[in-house]
Amino acid sequence: MKKLVFIATAFACLSVCMAQEAEPIESFIRTDHDAEWYARQRAAWQQKVDENPQDQWAWRNLFRATNYHEMFTTGYGDEETSPSADIIRRMEKAIPDSYALNLCKGRYCLRSDSAAMRGDNIYRAIELMPEEVCAEDVNYLACRLWSIDPENTKVGELFRKAYRMKYYPARIMHYNLNMLRSMEPGALYFANGDVLLGPMKMMQAALDERTDVTVIPLSYLHSPNYLQALFRRLDIKPKTFNVEDYGQYGEDWEKHFEADIILYLIKESKRPTYFSTDILSHTCLDKDSIYNEGLLLKYSTRQYDNFSVAMRNVREVYNLQYLSEPDLLYDGWDSSQRLDLNCVTLLSHLVQKFRKRGESDLAERLKSTLKAVIERNRNFADEASRQAYMKDFEKETGK
Repeated sequence: MKKLVFIATAFACLSVCMAQEAEPIESFIRTDHDAEWYARQRAAWQQKVDENPQDQWAWRNLFRATNYHEMFTTGYGDEETSPSADIIRRMEKAIPDSYALNLCKGRYCLRSDSAAMRGDNIYRAIELMPEEVCAEDVNYLACRLWSIDPENTKVGELFRKAYRMKYYPARIMHYNLNMLRSMEPGALYFANGDVLLGPMKMMQAALDERTDVTVIPLSYLHSPNYLQALFRRLDIKPKTFNVEDYGQYGEDWEKHFEADIILYLIKESKRPTYFSTDILSHTCLDKDSIYNEGLLLKYSTRQYDNFSVAMRNVREVYNLQYLSEPDLLYDGWDSSQRLDLNCVTLLSHLVQKFRKRGESDLAERLKSTLKAVIERNRNFADEASRQAYMKDFEKETGK
């Protein structure tokens, strides 16, 4: 009997040791986790909800863990029958009309919920937002309101609040500031992804930095409200783009749909236009009209010496000193590391060009800065992959 008690006790202790402590579920752009981690977090936060069914923070994290696990395994599937939908329905019963419920509906709404589909819950979440709120949720609400009601004054208020809360780490902010300052006056900037959009809006709202630049998320081009507001901002004639007209392109319909809107905006506004460097994977724009100017791509129907512009940006506009600084504690985002490597990929070819133009000191400083990024970066799978990357870098930059 004593032996059985010992075994049972040992098994219970093992289960406790294997259990995962509940942790705040942050965006995967901040910290990468695998599906198993989200599954364990889902169980941990379910226990918190069971202990206190009125705990909004626990519900928020239970939903996020469930939603991410679903996204990394089966995809979203049928909204009405998915695990994420089940959490939403349970929240509606446990904490009706709460901040957490409205916040989560903004990320995942049932097809049968017409009000949530319109984005009504975003306004309600902002109205109910508590004093103690995490910066990620403030940034998310700012972005969602920006997409459905871009001229609402609360868009700027929320981005300023997220900026004051230091949501994005310094390295990401520096990267975006370099891009923002290198654009021509009145430019259009198209991008896809949180770390290439949110920081710019924050700096425009909180610091009045380059407010002449119109920041345009590609996904927002599907929002009629956003598109109409964009036509007004650019003072151009509105035009309707029907999704139904793009069925001939099959799975690539979205790329053609977005490209047509982009080209219309460029033509009618006659403004200089820039893209984030991943734009070509998201649209079907003519590659012969895209020129690399350093950290950005510029659209131009005529050829020009874009390398001279890129070199001027490195010489006079970009502040790359932060790349040589040690990582700060709040700079531990996985996406910060990837953006640092972006600088290596996008700027290393300029080292040889600076040498050829007699600017050897600048060439060596640039090479040293970029080499330090490779040596310090934690985004490599193993040391072998780091060495392979370094070998390519040395070949590109020469001696």
